[in-house]
Amino acid sequence: MKTLARLLLLIAPLFLLATACSSDDDEDAKVDEGPEFAISDLQGTWNATRITFSYSGQPPIPDPSFYEVIGEGGTGVLTVQSSGRFTLTVTPAGAGAESFSGRMYFENGQFFSIQFDDDPPDDPTYFGATLSGNTFELNGGPDTAEWDFDDDGNDEPASVSLSFTKQ
Repeated sequence: MKTLARLLLLIAPLFLLATACSSDDDEDAKVDEGPEFAISDLQGTWNATRITFSYSGQPPIPDPSFYEVIGEGGTGVLTVQSSGRFTLTVTPAGAGAESFSGRMYFENGQFFSIQFDDDPPDDPTYFGATLSGNTFELNGGPDTAEWDFDDDGNDEPASVSLSFTKQ
């Protein structure tokens, strides 16, 4: 019985140490490596070849409910650092430039995520992302963006799709 008590006295501190040093399962790892490419592969300057917004809110649906920035004569430039920090500048035709910044990463090595600087911490937006040669594409689901479709001064919820070529 004394041996069992001594063994428990030795094991208990080791158990406490192991659980105190373990990682929190609720914490999602923010890593550079994804299933198909690494965030560092995006380093550089990218010119937008397509930026589209599609209305994703509830009725009534504004008219128009789709806007194509590049097709209407606008521009977009994405600059990415090897750390995943980025700035995206979108300039619709006849309007001023709007810039967005933040950090790109893969959550748990699987999900392409963007933590925008203007959003609450640890509240990323998820995108489908592909990198093929010098073409990088992002596709967001419903409510991944906002756009004033009907020019009434109020942004409506939108899904966004972007395509870039590397300079």
